[in-house]
Amino acid sequence: MNLRAFVSNDIGDEVEWVVIESDEGDTKGYFVYYYRNENMAFDTWHASLENAFDAVWIQYGIDRKDWEVLSD
Repeated sequence: MNLRAFVSNDIGDEVEWVVIESDEGDTKGYFVYYYRNENMAFDTWHASLENAFDAVWIQYGIDRKDWEVLSD
């Protein structure tokens, strides 16, 4: 499962969008990838989807309704 959300320009951050990717096959957690332009800038790992959503909400104010499912 991959989800994407765009960061508001009002934030003043260089990150333009974030992707949450499930890593069930290896770490059993979720990565949040932070993108600037077409390049991934950095990532964070979270033990649960809930933790990943919370981290992005705290940093960028992205609500769950703002996420879109990406096709594989």
